Amino acid sequence: MRRRAVLGLGLAGVAFLAGCAFLRLDRDLKRQKAESFQGRVAVIRGQIAYDDQSGAPAVVLCYGRENGQPVLKDYMIINHSSLYYFIVSAGEYAVAAFEDRNRNMHPDPGEPWGVHGAPDWLPVERPGPIKGVDLILEVAELETSGGLLAGRLPLAEVTGRQYTSGIGVVADLDEKAFAPEYAVKGLWEPYAFLKEVGYGLLFVEPYDPSRTPVLFVYGAAGQARNWRPLFEGIDRSRFQPWFFSYPTGMPLELSAGALEASIRQLQETLRFRRLFVVAHSMGGLVARRALQKALERGGQDYLALFVSISTPWGGHRAAAQGVAHAPAVVPSWRDMVPESDFNRKLFAQPLPASLPFHLFFSYNGRSGLMAANNDGAVTLESQLDYRAQREAQQIVGVNAGHVDILRDKDLLQAVGSLLLTQGQALDEGLDWRRVFDFLRFQPPAAPPAGPTPPDRH
Repeated sequence: MRRRAVLGLGLAGVAFLAGCAFLRLDRDLKRQKAESFQGRVAVIRGQIAYDDQSGAPAVVLCYGRENGQPVLKDYMIINHSSLYYFIVSAGEYAVAAFEDRNRNMHPDPGEPWGVHGAPDWLPVERPGPIKGVDLILEVAELETSGGLLAGRLPLAEVTGRQYTSGIGVVADLDEKAFAPEYAVKGLWEPYAFLKEVGYGLLFVEPYDPSRTPVLFVYGAAGQARNWRPLFEGIDRSRFQPWFFSYPTGMPLELSAGALEASIRQLQETLRFRRLFVVAHSMGGLVARRALQKALERGGQDYLALFVSISTPWGGHRAAAQGVAHAPAVVPSWRDMVPESDFNRKLFAQPLPASLPFHLFFSYNGRSGLMAANNDGAVTLESQLDYRAQREAQQIVGVNAGHVDILRDKDLLQAVGSLLLTQGQALDEGLDWRRVFDFLRFQPPAAPPAGPTPPDRH
């Protein structure tokens, strides 16, 4: 049961059992605090555009300036025109990028490149995003790059992020970045994870405009491999799975912002007609906040379905205990405290009628660390927070534990059927209320043996 709770939510009540994890967390936070604005971050971000028909990656470089000289601070690799970002401390910066056609990790004559910030370096004086640092890569003499791309690059001296950071990259789930140990690292060493792997909205297979994308968002200490039963269970002739990779220990507002920016970039690039979103546990909080941000930017045109599974909509009381008493605090715990600023933001803006929301909760499991009824990691009270119930078009209880629900045959069948029904209704131009009326009266595959799901209200 303890292992289940760590995997499912990773919050303080169970985490006290893992002292070595707190040591790793403390080192990670101290390192980040020394490199940032007292633990808060500044982010340089923008878009790299180049003719990527060759399939060659682009190497994006972040330079700081010390004693008037450029010093390489970080780099990342993207597989096609995409967004990039760098977390930086106070200072002056420039960004450069080149298409690495011969894949030797160094710019060579004839390879397109671009620079932003040199000779007019970008000042970073406070935390927050520095947006619009965009680059268009074109062929020119490398000597005109302001000294940033001339000569060999000291990449071995910095920790760069490999291609798993990116948007729209086809990922291999057997890569080590998606292994369980990296999922744990994303919770307990979130800043190290961010530098090594980073955020990514990734594909399981090449994009197909004829199929609807379904975006999956895992929860704390989760990983893309948790979604394999659903990846394999949905109708792949109609749907294509995408997933959001992120360090689950990071502040949820930051992760939600990265997810929204990634969705927006893909929509602008691919012009998909609709997007379905399925999220588990804490991932439901990240997904809902990202959807709110997307809706503010006109996402009503393509956001078509939101499904949450075992999400702690009311927060987690163990998070409050961790924030108050733990020797080091995972940043995302602060957002998980009931009635935190982040939690209040989630419901300050209701989901529009154009975005149907379906809520699945799990109730089989028992953690002795929580007095209230729970699924082994999250209380039913939190999963069934009245604010979430009020907006849900369908509420379904599943006789499974917090993590086991992602393998439960009834859940897999229900989500698969929901995707099909919603997709067919949209294709036929049906009013969404008729879809919900149909779904609400379908008998469950196996009647749950636990508490009766609450009425919609």
